[in-house]
Amino acid sequence: MGSGIARHMVSFGADVILLDKEQMQLDRVSNLFQGLSVSLTTNLDALIDREFVIEAVFEDVHIKRDVLKEISSRVSSNSIIATNTSSLLISDLSVSVAEQNRFIGVHYNNPPDFNPIVEIIPSTETTKPIVSSVHDWISSMDKRAILCADTPCFVLNRQSLPYINEAARCLDIATPAQIDAIAVNFLGVGLGPFAVMDLVGLPVMAAASRNLSVLGRGYLASLQLQQRSTDSEPNWVIEGPAECHPAVQLQVRDRLLGAMIYPGKDICEQNLCSRDDLHVICIEALGYGKSSVEQLESLEPREIDRLISIFLNGQK
Repeated sequence: MGSGIARHMVSFGADVILLDKEQMQLDRVSNLFQGLSVSLTTNLDALIDREFVIEAVFEDVHIKRDVLKEISSRVSSNSIIATNTSSLLISDLSVSVAEQNRFIGVHYNNPPDFNPIVEIIPSTETTKPIVSSVHDWISSMDKRAILCADTPCFVLNRQSLPYINEAARCLDIATPAQIDAIAVNFLGVGLGPFAVMDLVGLPVMAAASRNLSVLGRGYLASLQLQQRSTDSEPNWVIEGPAECHPAVQLQVRDRLLGAMIYPGKDICEQNLCSRDDLHVICIEALGYGKSSVEQLESLEPREIDRLISIFLNGQK
């Protein structure tokens, strides 16, 4: 994620330093910056004169707090510090930063240099000028900056993970190849859920799902994804016949559609972001054929209730 964010920012003229504690990690990504003006370093003191610093380490609250504490001890009091977390609360991470009013969440979606959506998440301490400044700056770099509430997994993952987890649960009746084909052919997604999981990485998906589980029913992590993510080489086997019985197709379709609609309804009712921003997240970031907002606006209330009931009953 860090290298992708760096590539994006330098392509819009930013003076970028990419920092990692391991030289081996920097050597591994150095070829990505050939011809680009990006400095690679393991020296934390390089952050002293930085105006804007984004932390992008693994989704573990303790690791992130430790890294943010180190960053905060190096930068000036005028620097903006951001975390590229996809699921941890900004308020839970801000305790490690000295200037909490200048701390903010900036969630790039994977792959960060290509995906058009960036979520901007202030904590209760973040000042409005900082929020506006970061929002405007990210927007100026050809991204759709979306202001989100500081809630578990924010909006993008809150919308997408129930669908991802339900796809894994559907392994009780179909294969990854069949489920991906149903999602593409019946729901119009650009990429099937198992292909998405492989693209993002199962350990990352599993960690975000565990963080989202605090919201309870409808947001529970699937056992299938959690178990698969611990394999030595976590990946799904998507090859194989994609055809299956029509009754199975309809059952999988309804379960996945309910898993799309349920979080969309929840996000709208809690006003976690604007209606238009949720629509953009679904279409441009998640690749849905029809956004959860559009589904809620076009389906009859009885059908919405039926689909949500099918989804929720599958979590018992």
